[in-house]
Amino acid sequence: MSLNDHVDWRQARRCLAVLLPVLLLWGVSGDMQWLRAAVVTVATLIGIERVQLAPSGVLLHGMAISIGYLLLLWALTMPLAFVIGCALLAAGAIGLSAFGRKLRSLGNFVFIPALYLACETAEDGAPAQYLALGLRLLPYLALCLAPVWLLALFEHRRRRSEAPLWRHHAQLRFLRDAGVKMPVAEAMLAGGLAVACAAAWVEWRHPGHGQWVIWSAASVVTGDVLSAKQKLRDRGLGALLGVPLGIGAGALLPHHPAVYALIALGAVMTLVSFRRYPVGFAARCACAAGALTVLNAPAGVAAERLINVLLGGAIGFVLVLAVNGLAQGKTTNP
Repeated sequence: MSLNDHVDWRQARRCLAVLLPVLLLWGVSGDMQWLRAAVVTVATLIGIERVQLAPSGVLLHGMAISIGYLLLLWALTMPLAFVIGCALLAAGAIGLSAFGRKLRSLGNFVFIPALYLACETAEDGAPAQYLALGLRLLPYLALCLAPVWLLALFEHRRRRSEAPLWRHHAQLRFLRDAGVKMPVAEAMLAGGLAVACAAAWVEWRHPGHGQWVIWSAASVVTGDVLSAKQKLRDRGLGALLGVPLGIGAGALLPHHPAVYALIALGAVMTLVSFRRYPVGFAARCACAAGALTVLNAPAGVAAERLINVLLGGAIGFVLVLAVNGLAQGKTTNP
């Protein structure tokens, strides 16, 4: 099997193109906030690639991420509010599948960047500072959204139809096909409960990079037990392979901010650059562990990625089994 069978070069080139301005801004300023905000660049690019968002849709996607981020950051000052907020966002992401299977990606890539940004920002200060820190990041998010919006605008103008210009640019998506409409009640319940349990554990134990536990719990809730088992296996194997490789590579690489920046941007590029999920996830784990190692973090800190992925996945899978068993019981005993 060749490298072309694993890597989607078109997606990788497009991702690199929209990330280059972010990398240049970091290079000129040295401000690490650009690297943090780059997750919005890739999340909204995924909105174009998987959900066919038009420029107006890209802007709304970026706004949804920003609002979700601020709400979760505010909720982090109150553990119960954070647990409920995470559960509602996860359930809402799954619920979009009721309007078309492709829309699950859109919901996921509101929840993922909002959760990631909130948890990362919270590490920069005390709860009393969260709002100020969150508002300070908003201009970075807007500028990181700009390259994707310009790409969407350029491509949307090329698709200009006979419709009036205002109607053309008012479109949220350039294709109406959102995929097969999915039954979502069982998955929403399992996803919401799984994320609530994971978020509650994070708020109780305060592990490093607790967002990995929360997102891993949501990730394995795919709609049925068989696919959830497959997703858990893919993520577990990806973490088991990727984390040690990342720690080893990070130990060999120069411990320099420029190396960290390239690995960090490589991590977000893995979201779109691989054709097969297990390979992409292993690469993402390797990048996460490698970036922490380059920052001189102990190997145990980098290995938290592995522990958190396995723990979150286990929580998610147990809740899928529990909710599925409950649904089967109601079906057999009306």
